Amino acid sequence: MKPSNLMQIALATMATLAMAPLAEAQTISLNSMMNGNSFISEDAVTGSFARINAGSGSLGSVGANTGDADGTYNILNVSNPNPGSPWGDPIDIFPREANFQVGSLTYNGVGATGIGIETFAITAYNLSAFWSADPNRLNSAPDAAPTVISDISDYGLGQWFFNAAGGISFGALDASDTVTFTDGTLTSINLAIPTSFTIDAYGIAWNGTFSISGANLSYQINDTATTFFGPSTLIADLAGTVNAVTVVPEPSAFALAGLGAITMLFRRNRRS
Repeated sequence: MKPSNLMQIALATMATLAMAPLAEAQTISLNSMMNGNSFISEDAVTGSFARINAGSGSLGSVGANTGDADGTYNILNVSNPNPGSPWGDPIDIFPREANFQVGSLTYNGVGATGIGIETFAITAYNLSAFWSADPNRLNSAPDAAPTVISDISDYGLGQWFFNAAGGISFGALDASDTVTFTDGTLTSINLAIPTSFTIDAYGIAWNGTFSISGANLSYQINDTATTFFGPSTLIADLAGTVNAVTVVPEPSAFALAGLGAITMLFRRNRRS
């Protein structure tokens, strides 16, 4: 066989491989950088809140009670907590601070070409790094070490809500939950699933939404439940940016950049 024919076969094979569909189950990491002002608050049962950047440093080294004191503080002073006066015992609610691991999602990549704009359905998610049940939640005394580290500490929630059982759960996907690629690069995630924050012992559930829009991740609850303390409002306002998403500038941004370049060239030509 002539060398030229071998070259043509090699090029054709490379082109075929480049255009081959991706495997069905493709996974995307949801590691995110969170806004330090992200917080969770509850006004009736505990009257307190926790915020990522409200920490006052180490909690000490007595047993398992270590970490950053980002909770709990008097809810009446959410905008400017006094780090020296936590409302109740200091608690590390956000062990990873602003570097959330969150988890991952899976999408169906069959038929992907890596050319142009392509959108695929999200088929599954795993948010166990965002919150995961800790067996020691119900025994969060200083000598009971946390066994699970997640973005929102279940061990910390146990301390916060008087060692009551409970936690965070998430609902189902639907057809509108998708990922979008531009020329093979992840440029947008469109995800919105229901979430519940529960304290089982009190029969309390507050409902909201976990979502990602473009690169913006959000965990939002602003709900009121009936308790034996009266109406209880829980607010979870957590926001961040998914590291894996590449944000594509709007066309207007390209236009402005081009206009700026033309203006600079025009001024330079006039000077010369």
